[in-house]
Amino acid sequence: MENFLEKQQEFFFSFLTDSIDNYLLDHSDETFYAFALDCNIYEEGEINLCINTVELWQETTEYYTEKGYNQEQLEAMKYSTGDWDENQRFASLHLFDDWVEDEEDIQTVLDWLCEQMLLLVESQTFRHIPKTEDFKLLVYDHDESVAASQERFEKLTMSDYFQID
Repeated sequence: MENFLEKQQEFFFSFLTDSIDNYLLDHSDETFYAFALDCNIYEEGEINLCINTVELWQETTEYYTEKGYNQEQLEAMKYSTGDWDENQRFASLHLFDDWVEDEEDIQTVLDWLCEQMLLLVESQTFRHIPKTEDFKLLVYDHDESVAASQERFEKLTMSDYFQID
């Protein structure tokens, strides 16, 4: 698996930065608080690029506050792409032609994606994202909690970009 991912490095990183750059062409006047790779690695290595704005999060907060959600529930939703507007998923790809069933392989891919996010932080693309002071980057498999992203990144860095709590 690691050899395969090494060969995918240039392709994936180009996909990541090109997708963000293209998205920002139409959204440069917005301010973002989080960017996530929401993955379904089991399903052919599906990787969804998701980003959320301060404005859309405020609308979500107002909507769910009216529905009776408390602050703790809202905080749990803030970094969960499943709770974001579906239009905040702006690009997707599949790394594989087949399902990935081995749990160790799934974790290897997720760890590799974290490494790609570390590279992203060093890129021009990242510098061009209009972001809040407490902007966050996340990588998690669709069925994982947001905390899994922070735990995964803690093996690599303690940068504030990856710390949710």
